[in-house]
Amino acid sequence: MDRFFAAGGKYLITSSTDIPSLNSVREIVSQQERTGFTCGWAPQHVTYTDAAVYRVQREEWENYVLENPEEFLAIGEVGLDFHHARTLAGRERQLSELKWVLKLTKNLRKPYVLHVRNASERDVDKERSDHRYNERDGALSAILDLLDKQGILPERVMWHCFAGPKEYGPRLAEAGFTLSVPSSAYKFKRWRRITAEVPLEALVTETDAPYQHPTRLEPVNEPVNVSYAIAAIASTHGISQQEVAEVTVANALRFFGI
Repeated sequence: MDRFFAAGGKYLITSSTDIPSLNSVREIVSQQERTGFTCGWAPQHVTYTDAAVYRVQREEWENYVLENPEEFLAIGEVGLDFHHARTLAGRERQLSELKWVLKLTKNLRKPYVLHVRNASERDVDKERSDHRYNERDGALSAILDLLDKQGILPERVMWHCFAGPKEYGPRLAEAGFTLSVPSSAYKFKRWRRITAEVPLEALVTETDAPYQHPTRLEPVNEPVNVSYAIAAIASTHGISQQEVAEVTVANALRFFGI
């Protein structure tokens, strides 16, 4: 965090995904200026947590969110991850819990940060291989349907580390969504291609630290490496890094109401 601010970082936002991470980020943010956090209930947590522990933490998270909305900037990460839920039952459970989160929080008027991972060819539910959740946009289309039914406006939604499919990028931006570009876009073409055609006005940057390192496939990333996301966008859009930095910072501050 010190390196991030020393390098010119304006504001640092981290995220929680469950109760243990919520407790950690609350402590960190309380000790630092120009920092904030988002309060999330991640799909991986939904999938892997022991049932008894999950029930207790779910109630604790619900009470915290409703009683302390002034402490956090947004609801997130929340979403669907069809890599970490490879059966129809597991995916339906993630969707059911996401519905619960949206219904619980939509009157708080907070923005949302989405974690969305579609199923790859390796993640197909072989017992229901024809199900739409196995499609390359299965999780994405399911979330779009749910957001529409819940009446949550695109302007309130950010796609964290937007993972495609590529053709959705411009369509989501046109609809009013915000898309986040990770620092891994610096070296890895897959991440650069996904947002190459998305207008700068719809983009923000992130590191997803400790993951999404600019050049390495291991969890050794840190916030200061957000500069590599800026460089990646500057390259794909043919503009200066300074312009990217100024616009994406302004986009983030506006989205989170800072």
